[in-house]
Amino acid sequence: MKKLKLFLLSVFLLFSFCIISQNNQTDIYAKAKAVKVKTSYKRKKNGNSYMVITGYTKKNKKVWSHTATSYTIAQAEAATYKKRKNKVYFFDRKKLKIYRLSNGKKIRQIKIPIGAGHDCAFDSKNNMYLIGYLYDDIYKIDPRGKILWKSSFKELGVGDAYGTSYKKGIVTVYFESSQLGELDIDRNYYVRFDASNGKVIGGHY
Repeated sequence: MKKLKLFLLSVFLLFSFCIISQNNQTDIYAKAKAVKVKTSYKRKKNGNSYMVITGYTKKNKKVWSHTATSYTIAQAEAATYKKRKNKVYFFDRKKLKIYRLSNGKKIRQIKIPIGAGHDCAFDSKNNMYLIGYLYDDIYKIDPRGKILWKSSFKELGVGDAYGTSYKKGIVTVYFESSQLGELDIDRNYYVRFDASNGKVIGGHY
């Protein structure tokens, strides 16, 4: 009987030790916070490659990971991302998934009108100015996904938009090609928009 009691006590102590160790390990992972994001690609059996974004700590410890549903395509990728402050904006074709940088938790998912080659800029109120490499429009989208205005640069003759910036109420979009068909990737071709209403107010094109 005494041996049985000792055996049961040993099992109980071992079980308690495992629970405590597991809880401590959980606490360690819970406290791990990502501060940077890296990309990689996952190849599926059908041969398509999918973008993967992964959050890491300062010491390069993996905290979270998300895979796009859209596979990569030529010239303009269907999945891209942008890190801003404590959020990660993951563009997955016409879906924008917003994650918390520290733990990878999804904050919001909204529909967007551009399906590839995404680039964007933000103002102080977190309004987004969104373009696409193979598209002729720029959109102002509020933090909840509502389109505030849409403006087009198609009539200006520029093409292949690859960058945006925002400063003091002005949104600037940069292009690779001019209306004359010339190519330049040194940001010499650009169009400026009034951030309040989307009207073209100048540029070099």
